[in-house]
Amino acid sequence: MKTKLLCLALLPASLAAWAADEPAINPRVVAALEQMGEHLRSLPKFQVDAQLTLDVVNESGQKIKTLGTSQMTAFGQTGLRLKLSTDRQTREFFYNGKKFTQYSPRLKFYTTVEAPDNIPDMLHAVEKHYGLQVPMEDLFQFGKDSAQIRALTAASYVGPSTVNGKVCDQLALRRPGVDWQVWVTRSGKPLPCQIVVTRTDKPAQPEYSAVYRWNLNPKVTPAAFTFQPGKGDAEIAFKKIAE
Repeated sequence: MKTKLLCLALLPASLAAWAADEPAINPRVVAALEQMGEHLRSLPKFQVDAQLTLDVVNESGQKIKTLGTSQMTAFGQTGLRLKLSTDRQTREFFYNGKKFTQYSPRLKFYTTVEAPDNIPDMLHAVEKHYGLQVPMEDLFQFGKDSAQIRALTAASYVGPSTVNGKVCDQLALRRPGVDWQVWVTRSGKPLPCQIVVTRTDKPAQPEYSAVYRWNLNPKVTPAAFTFQPGKGDAEIAFKKIAE
């Protein structure tokens, strides 16, 4: 108790109010996440670069840490391009408001499917029908899915932290099978600074983490969001989960 009181004494009064006598699901934490999600969905365009770490669990149950980078560029609700490069794979994703394409530069294979007319619905459809989770898709989903909010079993304020030189507020959330930690910028409009996701429904509890750098005024053209196959690229079928 003394340690908790000391920590609260070091926080600004407004932030200490978040943590003092905090309920299991702090409504201010939930509101902060919803505001961040709404702000992200309202951005006319942006580019976000991320340093990634993710755990791959081998056959013996040992966690192997994999490092990588990603870059997401978005234009309104109808343009999305994402590049993912890790120790194990390279992928590119394209969405132009009509079609979604997944491309493997190393294998020179690509798949294209019809898609809904906005980014959040497209991401949901791709995961539901094809079992594909696009990296960083959670950025678009915060606060949009009411079922996701209702599933929370805990939402708490951890405290301030510095990420890439910016003061951010660390929030911790829990729902069945998943623990989240999200760091949100304190000054200006809310943007995620960092995210950590832990799969608690897996024995090894693998983690995924990303540290973000934002550019809210990137130079983009509509053509950047439509995949154009190159020489030697081959299209393959993108089978639905039920097939």
